Amino acid sequence: MTPTSAIEERLTQPFLDQPRPLIDEFGVLRHRGAWLSLTPVQESIMRCLIDHLGHAVSPKEIAAAAWPAGGPDLHAINVHLHRLRPRLKDLGLVVHTLRGRGFLLESPSG
Repeated sequence: MTPTSAIEERLTQPFLDQPRPLIDEFGVLRHRGAWLSLTPVQESIMRCLIDHLGHAVSPKEIAAAAWPAGGPDLHAINVHLHRLRPRLKDLGLVVHTLRGRGFLLESPSG
């Protein structure tokens, strides 16, 4: 099974029984009893991904959420996600890059 097909298979499973990550008014991401503090840009990116939990989000959509007035490109998004991924792993969250389509946040069971 390829990594992409494994992700697609997990996406067919319902997300209703999985705990949903939450971001409070102070920019603290909480999930499964753990937390991490986010920068304002990271908070915007994560809110966008959480709103679409389990579904692909285009880079344009993430950029619009993080920089409403326009600005940074795909490279900036990649840099922010690169820095976030190891920290998200500690919370049981994974951000996948869907080549040519965008990004997908999931909360694998376990």
